Amino acid sequence: MLVLSIVLAMVLSLLAAGVAFAIARWGGSPVPVCIAASGKAFATSLSVISAVLVVVITVLK
Repeated sequence: MLVLSIVLAMVLSLLAAGVAFAIARWGGSPVPVCIAASGKAFATSLSVISAVLVVVITVLK
């Protein structure tokens, strides 16, 4: 169950990164700026999801 939730966190973070890239590209930004926005979105979403996951796992144990 733990591995499944980690994989789900990664998939959701990758999805957020793809959406951030698409929105930045749609706004007319150059590709390096879009990649930077994508990386920031990935890191931020993975950090938030991981923090929530740690709290939930701690409470349930």
